[in-house]
Amino acid sequence: MEGTVSGLSPEGASALFPPPRPGSPSVPGPTVREALIWGMTRLKEAEVPDPRLSAELLLAEVLGVDRIALILAPERPLEDALWASFQEKIQRRSKHEPIAYLTGKKEFWSLTFQVNPSVLIPRPETELLVETALSLPWPEGESKTVLELGTGSGAVIISLALSLSHRKGFRFVATDVSPEALAVARQNAKNHGVEEKIRWVIGDWLSTFTSQRRWFDLILCNPPYVADGEWSALPPSVRDFEPWTALRGGADGLAAIRKILGRASAQLKVGGWLLLEIGETQAEAVREAAEKYSFHAMEILKDYSGKNRLWKGCCHG
Repeated sequence: MEGTVSGLSPEGASALFPPPRPGSPSVPGPTVREALIWGMTRLKEAEVPDPRLSAELLLAEVLGVDRIALILAPERPLEDALWASFQEKIQRRSKHEPIAYLTGKKEFWSLTFQVNPSVLIPRPETELLVETALSLPWPEGESKTVLELGTGSGAVIISLALSLSHRKGFRFVATDVSPEALAVARQNAKNHGVEEKIRWVIGDWLSTFTSQRRWFDLILCNPPYVADGEWSALPPSVRDFEPWTALRGGADGLAAIRKILGRASAQLKVGGWLLLEIGETQAEAVREAAEKYSFHAMEILKDYSGKNRLWKGCCHG
């Protein structure tokens, strides 16, 4: 397969992929090498981006190994059940279904999170929310309450809870309008041992918090910010599979952002921070909208690709 799989001694291959148990009804199918070439060819014909990587990731998932094992044991035959499972995943991937939904997991902040079509797939650029939150001035010994709006898979709030686990006095709250999404988030929190450290709330942005009391020291969110006119240009893996409610932000992409700015200004403590992921062309529009709600110390931060990605503002009160 274009040099991606190589030979290995029979002893090494057996250690990586033990042979079927005696009496197993499974019949050997193609080898790892043949399966990868078949999968890559199908995906290339379907114009799936990076077909080699997709094929390797899906076969590794089916076999329960990492990708290096495929490279080291290319002649290991697949049992019928495994071959059938790999074919089914390649068929789905050929329709541009995201790898993360096919494997049921996604890496974020060096952690593994469960995902399904109820939640947006965590993206590397969203790690900037976590990174920026951790960089805020958090005096030792002070109690702090952190709220994530639209938590989805819970990747952001869970990453924060784990990163701040050595600090006393931090409280974490996460909301989502989707019960299905909150179920995924709670399972991820349980998997990472922080389920009891986070309060889970079903609600639309800040509508659940009606008290006049200013509760929060930090509110952060990756809101829907794709403008209506940009929707058709999104890759089919995003447009056709991920939850549109987590992506579409109205005519100019700022509908949810405006709601959050208005409500957050009334719920943040004086001196509290709001962090919002934004579209790369939305920096000035978000800045103008935020000025109406007395935010100050505003910054636009760039992601790892050098694109405007995060708006940061402090609440005047």
